[in-house]
Amino acid sequence: MILDLVRHASTGRDGHLDGRSDAPLEAGSTDALCERYAGLPWQRLLSSPRQRAVHTAEALALPRGLEVIADEEWEELDFGDWDGVALDALPMDALSAFHLDPHANPPPHGESWGHFERRITRALHRLLDDPDPVPTLVVSHGGPLRMVLSQVCGLPMAMCWALRIDHGTRLQLRVEREDGQLWGELLELQQAT
Repeated sequence: MILDLVRHASTGRDGHLDGRSDAPLEAGSTDALCERYAGLPWQRLLSSPRQRAVHTAEALALPRGLEVIADEEWEELDFGDWDGVALDALPMDALSAFHLDPHANPPPHGESWGHFERRITRALHRLLDDPDPVPTLVVSHGGPLRMVLSQVCGLPMAMCWALRIDHGTRLQLRVEREDGQLWGELLELQQAT
């Protein structure tokens, strides 16, 4: 199936680890991405239940007359004690250790990396369970978009951290499943502006 994923529009909190934290979108922040993606033929729209993702999805769904389906599997990683904190306020050694090996160094009191991987895998498999898939958009967060790239394209997470996935970025992937295993390819990576 062909799957589009879009990172939600800006909340004005660049440089913060917002997982459970759910700041509202900046006024007008969906305008550029709605204009940029106006011609794409989505027929189904899923979203993380966080308001920043739902409101982005609703802006994209409105001109298409689509309903937004909120799905908790597409939430951002729960950053535990780091949630809502500015990156420059965190201990750099702990943050670096997390980026180098998130399995061994998860955020304190946060979601385990294994749990995060499994829920994104479940979400992808549910999409592939549809016997007659339609062009689908998932509006989510930077972490889930990177996790999808890693799982579908086989990219090491270290490489996925290096990709710029700004607010409004769209990934288009071909996602397949064979013998229960996900595989595919990145077709397009597009910034909203």
